[in-house]
Amino acid sequence: MANPKETETMTMLSFYSFPPQGIENVEDFGFMLRKVWKNFGALGRVYVAREGVNAQMSIPTNVMKNFMQCCKSIPELGEYMENGINIDPIPLTMEEFQVAGDMDGKPSPPFKNLHVRVRSQIVADGLEQPLNWQSAGYDMPPLEWHEKIKEAREKRQKLGEDAANMDKDIPLIFDCRNTYETVVGKFEGAEPLDTDNFRDSWDVFKEKLKDTPKDQPIMTYCTGGIRCVKVGAYLTQELGFKNVSRLAGGIIAYDRTLNEKAAEEEPLFKGTNYVFDGRVGRQITNDALGECVTCGANTNLLSNCANDNCHKRMVQCQSCRSSFIGTCSDACKQRVLIARKKGGAIEENTGSAELQKDTNENVMTYRNLDDYSEGHSTPPPSFFHEIELNTRVFLPSGSHMVSGASQGKLLTQLASMTREGRILELGTFTGYATASFLEGAVNAGDITGYDGPMGSREGGPFVMTIERDSRAIDIAAAHLEVMSRLGTGEEAAEEACALRSESTKVPELDADSIVFPYKNIASCEIVRATDALANIEQMAFGDGQNIPAPFDLVFVDADKTRLLDYVEACVGSDRVLKKGGLIIVDNVLWKGLVLESAGGAMTKEDIDESEKNMDNTEVKKSRRARKLAGKMHIFNSAIVKDDRVEVVVLPTRDGLSIIRKR
Repeated sequence: MANPKETETMTMLSFYSFPPQGIENVEDFGFMLRKVWKNFGALGRVYVAREGVNAQMSIPTNVMKNFMQCCKSIPELGEYMENGINIDPIPLTMEEFQVAGDMDGKPSPPFKNLHVRVRSQIVADGLEQPLNWQSAGYDMPPLEWHEKIKEAREKRQKLGEDAANMDKDIPLIFDCRNTYETVVGKFEGAEPLDTDNFRDSWDVFKEKLKDTPKDQPIMTYCTGGIRCVKVGAYLTQELGFKNVSRLAGGIIAYDRTLNEKAAEEEPLFKGTNYVFDGRVGRQITNDALGECVTCGANTNLLSNCANDNCHKRMVQCQSCRSSFIGTCSDACKQRVLIARKKGGAIEENTGSAELQKDTNENVMTYRNLDDYSEGHSTPPPSFFHEIELNTRVFLPSGSHMVSGASQGKLLTQLASMTREGRILELGTFTGYATASFLEGAVNAGDITGYDGPMGSREGGPFVMTIERDSRAIDIAAAHLEVMSRLGTGEEAAEEACALRSESTKVPELDADSIVFPYKNIASCEIVRATDALANIEQMAFGDGQNIPAPFDLVFVDADKTRLLDYVEACVGSDRVLKKGGLIIVDNVLWKGLVLESAGGAMTKEDIDESEKNMDNTEVKKSRRARKLAGKMHIFNSAIVKDDRVEVVVLPTRDGLSIIRKR
């Protein structure tokens, strides 16, 4: 075998397998793959689960034949790699490979390491039970697919806009990818599912096909074919369709086959194929189907925001990419400009003239003080942004509840200044504030020179967080597990990002308590509780066992109607909160509506006027918000009069009340 280090090019490839017998010991199998493939200089991201293998990789071209032979010799791959190994048509020179990626807004390799990760599924599908993946419709070869798409186009052109209703022989063509993929490229005549996650596909299919005859031809496609295996199985086995086909090897195989065997043919896939590696997208035609996130112009350019702490996936035209230096907004542009000065005039302290010169050359404007403040604050590690993105995907209705960069950094700072780094959090949600506190707890341990056993209930740097919502616990635990192993750096951000991929499913947990060690100094315990107040009152006034040592800081982001009870449990006993400790209460300004409560109730006429253009759902939300704002005003008014505490209210996000116990 040739020396992979001497290769002149790298070949991008992907493959998947669904062995009928499954993979018995996934941990051992994953270890074996890492060991065997290391000899080939393989890079990439590989998911292994009981149901099979899903791989996106880069292989030195000079050992490609050896790598393929190796894969074919592995029983769980071999004949079960449907359509074999899906190889990109054009290898990348080593120079091209080093700059082919754009995952962090600047040139980088598509893959830097080989990661083989064990997952519950290689494509997270959300189905209640697995189907027979070997019975998933007809696996249509790319050239046959090309002819079918061409025939369908000709029939539509002949019959007009209502072609699908006039001729049931015209196939329904479904793009089974997510919205961010379909906006920049698709086959002619294809209908996107408009989903944010693959697991949302089933309800969409039920709705779209509810009146469709069972013998209607249905054609499906995705990036590399793996999602369409599950779609084909669902359409045939669950919905009962008799004429289902899928593009063998997906768009990648179609692109390669057309280049190799029918180069004279016009590609019927238009635009850019979104790919799951650092390249983000491979342009197949010059058609600009996407819309620039900045100016709205048509473009086919995909990238991620160059601000590492944003990393937003976006479509952006070349003009805006240049003027915004690869970022998605003015705020992110300013963040990048500030970062570029590190090691330059600012760090070397060469004086305000140099800083003024940079400001004049890169004139920036801010939409508001929040933008300005964020642009001039130390950004959190990108891991925290991935928590925000995961929350939008997994719990979209509550995504506004995440602490966010400014508040998260404040919580870390406050935790860092505590005596022991002992934090009690009431309301975990998806773990953003929890992770912020855990960073602060470790900082406090470092500052005080803590050298005892790892912090726990008994003493030392420790975060206890209490939550009742099971889905929130699952997501928070997934984030904290990553943080426990990898910290908050880029590798942790990558793993947190992978939680959103189709091949990953957030584990569902049943335990009432989950503990995560961190940096051998602190630990974090998630406690499942139906009534957090009952738990706190038990700590304060009960005689139960296993009551934790007192805390330095208590963060209350729980039931807004019982805030005075939470504070009383902390202030009325030193068993929960130490003397001089802090209580931080979130959302005390409640969308600014506390001003209405402070100024007296609105008249019925005022309320009627504000609600006249609302539907019933909006009216209910508005009235509930006013009711809770009234509760917040009552709390704020009462706590400031309590001579056992000192209070300062900060207008950060939705308002923070910082209460010091005397």
